[in-house]
Amino acid sequence: MAALAMMITNAGLDAIVAAESGGTDEIRIIEIGLTATPFIAAPTLDALPGEFKRIDAVSGQAVSENVIHVTAYDPSADVYDVTGIGIYTDAGVLLAVYSAAADAVLSKAQLATGLIMFDIAFANNMAALIEFGDALFLNPPASEAVKGVAEIATNAEADAGVDDTRIMSPKKTKRVLDALAMTLNAAFLAFQGTVNAAITALQGRTISGGGLVTGGGNLTANRVLTVIAASQADARTGTAGDRALTPASLGPMNKSLSENGYCTIPTADPANTLLIQWGRFSAGPNSQTSVSFPTSFTGNAFSVVVDGTSDTSNDAQDNYPSVRPGTISATGFQVHNANATTDACCFIAIGRIDLS
Repeated sequence: MAALAMMITNAGLDAIVAAESGGTDEIRIIEIGLTATPFIAAPTLDALPGEFKRIDAVSGQAVSENVIHVTAYDPSADVYDVTGIGIYTDAGVLLAVYSAAADAVLSKAQLATGLIMFDIAFANNMAALIEFGDALFLNPPASEAVKGVAEIATNAEADAGVDDTRIMSPKKTKRVLDALAMTLNAAFLAFQGTVNAAITALQGRTISGGGLVTGGGNLTANRVLTVIAASQADARTGTAGDRALTPASLGPMNKSLSENGYCTIPTADPANTLLIQWGRFSAGPNSQTSVSFPTSFTGNAFSVVVDGTSDTSNDAQDNYPSVRPGTISATGFQVHNANATTDACCFIAIGRIDLS
């Protein structure tokens, strides 16, 4: 059956406005009037036309901010048809009316109990202003805040998932969850098939070493690629072609990168490591100058080369500084300068050092 469209009367609206503004107490509904006389519902009514009975067993409850649920029952032996309904407050005000014209909305037999239930929706949040009599029965519609009567959703409504006024039974809930599980399972199986195909394709690939890299194989198992590091002996011998040089294989390279410095170069025999040294010094005029190496060779230096400058006189070209024969040692050498001026000189010395 369709919901009954109740019309608020002018007197009822005035009472609501007065209660809302604090001018009076809350509105208390205590009676439901019944009529079988067809009439046109209008807000100007202050009494129910053709009213033949009033029911004072009335109960109700606000089910939301703007909706109240009203329940009334008649346990008498009266027999009647009802086409119109009126709601009365404890002040005797006709709050709202309903007219069904010629069609009865309620027919009561002698042995039956008349039960009337309907909801009233207000345009504003007025439900809190309404109170009811002392009847202890009520069947309000269920909501998120009120326990009450609810309709169980059909399968179609449960599947659609858009109706927020019906409830889900355990069976309906299981049906929806089962359908969701099947959908998720199908999606997972499809995804698993894609992943397995990708894994199979990947396992068919191989990775192999090349050049200095050894090892490898297909990707059905963990694979290790290896590069052999050259030892110090390998680096000094200089003949192996299947291993890589590392800083450790080159051995310690002692150096001092300054104006007067040196650098070692590893060889096959650490005891005979190549040592190159360099530096600057000043050679005094017409004299011998002693020069010290930045560090000592193991034994005498193999060779020392000196280069210098001279003054700008024409007679100086044959008097460049030179190393004195027999003066090269492990720690230095001597230079003879036949020029009449002091010359700025450079040297490079090559020898060996024992790093074993």
